[in-house]
Amino acid sequence: MLTLDGHIKVADYGLCKEDMWYGSTTSTFCGTPEFMAPEILLDKKYGRAVDWWAFGVLIYQMLLQQSPFRGEDEDEIYDAILADEPLYPIHMPRDSVSILQKLLTREPEQRLGSGPTDAQEVMSQPFFRNINWDDIYHKRVEPPFKPSIKSATDTSNFDSEFTSVTPVLTPVQSVLSQAMQEEFRGFSYTADFE
Repeated sequence: MLTLDGHIKVADYGLCKEDMWYGSTTSTFCGTPEFMAPEILLDKKYGRAVDWWAFGVLIYQMLLQQSPFRGEDEDEIYDAILADEPLYPIHMPRDSVSILQKLLTREPEQRLGSGPTDAQEVMSQPFFRNINWDDIYHKRVEPPFKPSIKSATDTSNFDSEFTSVTPVLTPVQSVLSQAMQEEFRGFSYTADFE
C-alpha cells in the first residue's frame, strides 16, 4: 500500500510470528502458497530465512509481473517451489538475476539474508547499489507517485473488488484446546485465553 504522501507501507502479513531472532525456529505450516519457502512445505523447522525467500518471490514478481513458481492450484504451486528453477529472461540485468538466485536458494542456510547480519547482507547487494537506505528509512526520498485523495476516508484508489463487499464480522469461535493454542503461541494475533 501507499501512505498519503506516497511512501510504501507493508500492510498484509497475514500470519506473522513474533520474536523470531537469528537462530530461532518454528514449524507452523502457514503462508501464502506462492511465497512459501521449501522448508515450510517439507515440514521442517524454519527460521527467518523463509522471509528472505518470500522477498525473492516478491522481487521476481515486481520485475517480471509473474510468479517464479506457477501452477493451476496450490499443489502444483508447491510442486513447482520444490522442483522447478525460476526462469530468467536473457535481457534481465545480471544484478537482478544474482539477487534472485541468492534469495531463491532452496537451502535456507545458504540463502541470502539467513546469516547473523540478516538484512545488511541483502541491502549490500549490487542490486541495491543506488539505494541510500538512510534516506529511505527517514523518508527523504521523494516518492514517484502520490495518491490523489479527497479525504482520510476516501477509498477511490482501492479496487472495487474489495470495497464493494459488505464487511462481515468473523464469527466468534469456541476456545481452542491447550494443544491447539500451543501451535499458535508466538503469533501476533494469539489471544491470551489463560
